[in-house]
Amino acid sequence: MRLVIIKEGPLVFLRNVIFMEIIAAIFFFIVSLLGNYEIFFKNLNIHNYIRYDIFEIVVFSLFQFIYIVILFLDWYFSYYEIREREIIRKTGLLFRRKKSVSLYDVASVEIHQSPLGRMMHHANIILEHNNQRITELKNISNFDEYIYIIKQAVHATSGKVLTRDPRVLIDEGEGLFLEFKETLRYDARKGEVSKEMERVIMKTIVGFLNANGGTLIIGVNDKGEATGLENDFKTLPRKNKDGFENHISMLVKTIIGLNFTKYIDVKFEKIEGKEICMVTVSEAHKPAYLLNGDKKEDFYVRVGNSTQPFSMSEASEYIKTHWG
Repeated sequence: MRLVIIKEGPLVFLRNVIFMEIIAAIFFFIVSLLGNYEIFFKNLNIHNYIRYDIFEIVVFSLFQFIYIVILFLDWYFSYYEIREREIIRKTGLLFRRKKSVSLYDVASVEIHQSPLGRMMHHANIILEHNNQRITELKNISNFDEYIYIIKQAVHATSGKVLTRDPRVLIDEGEGLFLEFKETLRYDARKGEVSKEMERVIMKTIVGFLNANGGTLIIGVNDKGEATGLENDFKTLPRKNKDGFENHISMLVKTIIGLNFTKYIDVKFEKIEGKEICMVTVSEAHKPAYLLNGDKKEDFYVRVGNSTQPFSMSEASEYIKTHWG
């Protein structure tokens, strides 16, 4: 797994600046009430070159500049490192501090948003461990992306798949880490099996493998409505969930490659009495290609809410930057 850096959102820096501005204003107000400092100022040579009121403004502004720089550097050099087996929190300017949290015993990964967080699209990522200990990553922007990466890291470390309720996923709609497909192989319009539909499923899986992973839900249409897997079941030698999972595994082995089956987890859920399949795909440690009929290989990457083909030059550049 690649090293992923997570920083607190810039709102944290702005919040700290506002808080310090209030503290500084109160401090200078109290200090001004304690005595008349203009008398001391007149004893300094500088009073021949600058008025006392201007001197006050300069001192206050200099104080502001110094603590704003300190707050910015403290925010900039504080971050989380997501590694394959742990999360490391690094803080401090002159004296760096490091705290490590193991991902092995993580039982769940959730988010908590305040009303302001919902407005500004940032949240706290909460990791609950098996011993009920809580680890909290506070004020994270782009939390949707990072929560998925953390779940993939937990899966790589302990083998646990922290799958969320499929109803929640469906309500969120398709995106960078989520795709809906109504069927695996049955073309309802033609009333027959479609190899092209199977390739579309494999193309989506390849796109997730080459990006940061994702979840493919089969048996749900583009509107987020559960349609079930019955039509697909009827086309298989074993007309049940086992036959469906075996067929997906066979497609991955023959069209993508045997070595990539370890990145794919298949499970089934029921929504409104209809069976759906959730295919959870982890980020691969090497490029994945989709084999086509003439023994050529196509390269796909998940971009936004769709899976995009890359040209040879685009694929070469992406592989260099993504896998180093």
